[in-house]
Amino acid sequence: MTSTDDKVSPWLEVRAPLASRRLRTLAELNEAGIHNYAFVGPLLPHFATQPELLDDLFGQLVDAGVGEVFMEHINLKRYIRERMDQVLADQPEDVREAYLQARTKEHREQLDVIVAELLDKHGLRPRFEEVVHHDDNDTLRRRLAASP
Repeated sequence: MTSTDDKVSPWLEVRAPLASRRLRTLAELNEAGIHNYAFVGPLLPHFATQPELLDDLFGQLVDAGVGEVFMEHINLKRYIRERMDQVLADQPEDVREAYLQARTKEHREQLDVIVAELLDKHGLRPRFEEVVHHDDNDTLRRRLAASP
């Protein structure tokens, strides 16, 4: 999930069910006694300047019975950047700048602090102890292989 807003989620996740439907499904699974977790990703650049949106997302996940989240930073490998750059070319300067900043280690570290505070606030557990970053795929593979 990247948003709780049904107007935003189809734009960000074209083929995924609406955010409200996914939250409802998580709640139904929880009520049926089925353990689940949520995938929160990618963490979009605007979460660094609008952490209240991530706070809302985590709060609604907890309300749906989720206790654990698997998170990842935005994947900005070259083939994705090339597609994004085409889309971003027509966006306002501040939006383009936010995506440029998202490519930096400083941005990821800033988001990591925000995420840690919000996880603690909501009592959520991170699935792999931290937010996954795609430049570290070997570490992710080891974690997935060791996961129960």
